[in-house]
Amino acid sequence: MSTPLRDDDQLTKREEMTVSGAAMSGAPIGAAAVAGGVVAVADLALHGFGALHVAAVSGSVSAGVAAFLIVAAAGAAMRKRGGRAARWARSNPFKYAVLPGVLAAVIALVLTVVTGGGIAHGLFSGVWHGAAVFGVTGAITAVGKGRKNR
Repeated sequence: MSTPLRDDDQLTKREEMTVSGAAMSGAPIGAAAVAGGVVAVADLALHGFGALHVAAVSGSVSAGVAAFLIVAAAGAAMRKRGGRAARWARSNPFKYAVLPGVLAAVIALVLTVVTGGGIAHGLFSGVWHGAAVFGVTGAITAVGKGRKNR
């Protein structure tokens, strides 16, 4: 499937999500997995390994997923050979950051609800993690875009 980029750079929301997904296909998965794992384990350590319960584990996994998505999305946008989708991501950093933010929000919501945190806490956790991933990914992509040629 080709990336639907037009000359006028006016994409529909659906096309923006498609291009974001195409840009993220070049993500450094290994580095993102290491970062996510380190964050999850560090968060578990802060909770104290002896007092682990399901809610603590789901919160730590949500934090790890957020770190994974930030590293994956920012790394994909900053790749030297990223193609048209990566150039679009660097030109529109906060439009690009919507997809990883939504992914983080959905994963945190589902983890919290499934582990017994309830819908209200799940919504709070989803919004918090999604907003953090959106903001950090957008900021890194915006700051880093000056180093790469469009």
